Amino acid sequence: MQPQLEKILLSVLEVNSIDPDDSVETVAAWDSVRHLQLVLAIEEQFGLSFEAETIPALTSVRTIASAIEAHGAAAGV
Repeated sequence: MQPQLEKILLSVLEVNSIDPDDSVETVAAWDSVRHLQLVLAIEEQFGLSFEAETIPALTSVRTIASAIEAHGAAAGV
């Protein structure tokens, strides 16, 4: 997991640790409001924009990391 992503997750979810296997099912604080805050913070930090239909699927650390990587590949980064 990228350090920037980990920092965002820890801050927005207000937890002390986060694991690549964590998701909305395993992190009690990961509710709909914090989900939106996560998406906005990630978009700002990484300079990308998720498609509206993609956002509801970003429900785990792994799917978020994969989506960030996909944006990087699509942008030729």
